Amino acid sequence: VSTQKLVSDFSSAFTLINTVVYVIIVLAAALSFTVVFTLSNTNISERERELATIKILGFKRPEVHRYINKETLILTGMGVVCGLPLGYALARSLTWILRMPSLYFDVVVDPATYVISAAFACAFTLIVNALTNRSLDRVDMVGALKSAE
Repeated sequence: VSTQKLVSDFSSAFTLINTVVYVIIVLAAALSFTVVFTLSNTNISERERELATIKILGFKRPEVHRYINKETLILTGMGVVCGLPLGYALARSLTWILRMPSLYFDVVVDPATYVISAAFACAFTLIVNALTNRSLDRVDMVGALKSAE
């Protein structure tokens, strides 16, 4: 068996695996965006009374946006700091659990991958913040303060 044929067979077999990995990455990005968007909208809807009070006290629109957006960014940072090591540990455990007798893939993660994933998380959060700023502007101050808890 020639080495070149082994390399081409191995390469063609991993083309399918690479495609599956890319699909999983896209779906994970969509899930991340959806989760951050849902949590941000829920946060705003649960705190309408507080936001209305802040607006009535004289906070300007950019100050209210900064107040909520800063909180979302801090939570994203905490998620990145906790998620990167936990993701690595999960990958190690999955490769250990799903190992084959004749083949073992060691988890080798390029440091740039951590930077890229953290950048994507922050980018998604910034996009969600820009989208949810509209719902911050639409908080009905009178209606929120009139409602009984």
